[in-house]
Amino acid sequence: MPEKRIKPVIHFFCSLRSPYTWLALDRIFQLAEHYQAELKLRFVLPMVMRGLPVPIEKRLYILLDSKREANRLNLPFGYVVDPVGLATKQGLAVLHHAIQQGKGNAFLHSFLKGVFADGVDAASMKGLHFLADRAGISESEVTASLNDESWKIIAEENRKELLDKGLWGVPSFYVEGYSALWGQDRIWMLERDLIQSLSI
Repeated sequence: MPEKRIKPVIHFFCSLRSPYTWLALDRIFQLAEHYQAELKLRFVLPMVMRGLPVPIEKRLYILLDSKREANRLNLPFGYVVDPVGLATKQGLAVLHHAIQQGKGNAFLHSFLKGVFADGVDAASMKGLHFLADRAGISESEVTASLNDESWKIIAEENRKELLDKGLWGVPSFYVEGYSALWGQDRIWMLERDLIQSLSI
C-alpha cells in the first residue's frame, strides 16, 4: 500500500489594514486548494498599531501602487474606508473566532474586500455585521467574538514569530520547512516551495 503523502502547510501572515494582503489573498487561497495544502491564517496588527511609523507619503504610495496591481490582477479596489483602530480590533476578534469555526478564509476575504473595494465602515456595527453575514457568521457569533479578547494573545504570538523569521511586514508566508517570504510579488516563490515539498 503506498505511503500516504503528508499535506504541506502554508503559514500566511496577514493584516486587516494591508491592501497588499487583499491583493495576495485569492492567489494564496488558490495555491492552497490546488496543492491540497493546509492554510493557517496568522493575523497581526497593522504596523501603525504596533508602534511602527508609516509616513503619509508611504501610505499614499501604497494605495496608488495597490490600485495599479489590483487593475493588473483584475481585482476590485479603490472605495477604501481605512480600518485602522477600532475596525481592525473588531475584525480581528471576529476573525479569530471565524478561524476556529472553519470560516476564517471567508471572513478575511469579506473584510478585506469590504474595506478596500466596497467602502464598508467596519468600525460600525452595521458594517461589521454585513461583512460577517456574507461570510456565514451570525450577529450572535459576532457579539460573542467581541466579548473575547483572546485574539490579542494570538496576534502577539504571530508578531513574534514574524520577527523571528526576520520579517515585519505583510503579506508574508512560508511552507513549513522552508524560508519565510515577504510580499505579494513573491507568491511564485511560495508555489515553488509547495512543489518542492510535494516532490520529497
